[in-house]
Amino acid sequence: MKYWLALLLLGFSWTPGLAQDRIKIGYLDVQRAVAESAAGKRAGDRFQAQVKKAEADTLKERQDIERLRSDIEKKGPLLKEEERRNLEADFQKRSVTLQRTMGDLQQDLEAKRRDMMQDILKELEGVVNDVGKAEKFTLILDRSQVLFADQGIDVTNKVIETYNSRAKK
Repeated sequence: MKYWLALLLLGFSWTPGLAQDRIKIGYLDVQRAVAESAAGKRAGDRFQAQVKKAEADTLKERQDIERLRSDIEKKGPLLKEEERRNLEADFQKRSVTLQRTMGDLQQDLEAKRRDMMQDILKELEGVVNDVGKAEKFTLILDRSQVLFADQGIDVTNKVIETYNSRAKK
């Protein structure tokens, strides 16, 4: 009996200590923070401009290849065998070159996108640390790692506001 009484008293004495060391948890939707922040929007605009430039660079070659394919289909039966083979070889060579160029452009664009994201995420990490300290959070998680959470612990808007205000200074 004394053992249970001691445990009960220990339990009551421990509760106020827990109240003093409250755990405060929040979560951040990183993708939304990047997309909605001023820096993220600027990076997205720069990336889209690079995508459009890459598309414009390949458009003329794609049109030329399509024209060549059309010529082969229309004029192929009327051409001499050697001329037709030369046109088909030219078509194949240009098609392969275009595919390689488009693959290279896609890799370059993906690398540039990753670099832009790394810069933003690094800055965002500092903002999250500062918001966490200022708001006395014990833990801030990425939203993608949280299965359920009350909207009240979402710090995404606060992080975006803080990040944008720092960018203006």
